[in-house]
Amino acid sequence: MSVEENFRYTSAPERRERLVQFIEDQGYCTINELSRAFAVSEMTIRRDVMRLVESGRVRGFRGGVGSLSRKDMLGSDYQFRDHKMGEAKRAIAARAIELIAPKSIIAIDAGTTASQVAAQLPTDRDVKVVTNSYPVVSNLIGNGGAEVICLGGTLHPESLSFDGPATLAAIENLQVETLFLAASGVNERGAFCGNGFDAITKRALIEVAERVVLLIDSSKFASSAMVKICDWDAIDRVIVDDGITEEQERILEQNEIDVVKVAVSSDSGRPLAADGAR
Repeated sequence: MSVEENFRYTSAPERRERLVQFIEDQGYCTINELSRAFAVSEMTIRRDVMRLVESGRVRGFRGGVGSLSRKDMLGSDYQFRDHKMGEAKRAIAARAIELIAPKSIIAIDAGTTASQVAAQLPTDRDVKVVTNSYPVVSNLIGNGGAEVICLGGTLHPESLSFDGPATLAAIENLQVETLFLAASGVNERGAFCGNGFDAITKRALIEVAERVVLLIDSSKFASSAMVKICDWDAIDRVIVDDGITEEQERILEQNEIDVVKVAVSSDSGRPLAADGAR
């Protein structure tokens, strides 16, 4: 994450104006992220944020700052999301598993589609799985072909994900080959989620991954999620069901994303054909 040209500044007051724009664009940021993005000390950022919070222009949270309310920051309930587009999610996960080579090191993000990767993962892959997702950990219990590295931290009941300083500290010491990333919504600006704390963890996982594969069902193009995870340039491939429209697919291709479309059977929820990446 870095400050783009329209966020450049020449003075402290101007920096604070750019901070507001940047925070509104992202939805939620940690103090550390803002410090790195604006190339100033964390102390300077904290002073700026304090002024902005006191003036009511942003909302302060422990360790970070956002443009959203505390209710917005929690996101939607996991159980509700888990049942939505279930057949498509299972088919997308089945295709994602084809990308997992034996003895590889992967990360599976917190999300309902990503958790299906863990649920369907064969026992013969002999892989290491890094995750901050309680459902992923649960799904891999008893899978003798997966060594699970749980990132720990604070468990959020609405997302069933582990987040916080302990989670971020654990990620810093890791390197993974492929991250299977989840998102609550996507548009021409990139990928978004509804949980501010998850967004920070997702960004950290992206930083330590050699390849990022976004797993989304086609309904995500119509979903309104408020916290930005990343721009499209952070994502290498998208696996999506064939409900995606030509216009939506064009958004991905314009950003030089490899698109893998999975045909979904209403009966089985399994891929009907092996569509190649574009």
